Amino acid sequence: MSQQYPPPTGPFHGAYPGTPGPGAPVPGHPGPQSPYAGPHAAAYAGPPAYLGMPAPAPQPNGLNPWVAGLIGAGVGAVLTVIAMTVLPMLLFGFAFGAMGGEDGFLGGPPSGRVAVQPDGTVSGEALAAALEDGDGDFLYEDVTCPATPKVATDETTICEGNDGFTDMRIVVVFDGSNGRFSTADLW
Repeated sequence: MSQQYPPPTGPFHGAYPGTPGPGAPVPGHPGPQSPYAGPHAAAYAGPPAYLGMPAPAPQPNGLNPWVAGLIGAGVGAVLTVIAMTVLPMLLFGFAFGAMGGEDGFLGGPPSGRVAVQPDGTVSGEALAAALEDGDGDFLYEDVTCPATPKVATDETTICEGNDGFTDMRIVVVFDGSNGRFSTADLW
């Protein structure tokens, strides 16, 4: 430190000697002095804070981060559901669908053939035996069917039986007069 500016002294390190006191004119600052003028008044000089109009409210500059986060989480959840359901269905559909031929991987509805009498009828016992056939598409047990008076396209007969677990009705739809038929299960 130099002699011109000695270090502060006193319990509160008072002002440097030669510093103008409160209310004294500041050199290089002409004009009326504020009652709050002091050694640091020049540092706070500027236009008054209030000129008769309130300051405008700050404008938002984008989306609220919380809203953006919720939108992102929702979009992520939807994409996850799509990825977990649709993509495996497409993958397995393409992987196994081509191997099944015309009816797809699992094939069409179970079908079979029963011997038709010369008069165009089918006995209930013959139809039940065809439905219980272990070598075909069927896994039915204890089947009972009524006699079918006429075998023709879209002729329907309802049989009763079970699949080893559940009792059900078996709808038999004939595909023509040659005895070919398809089935559907009703629980």
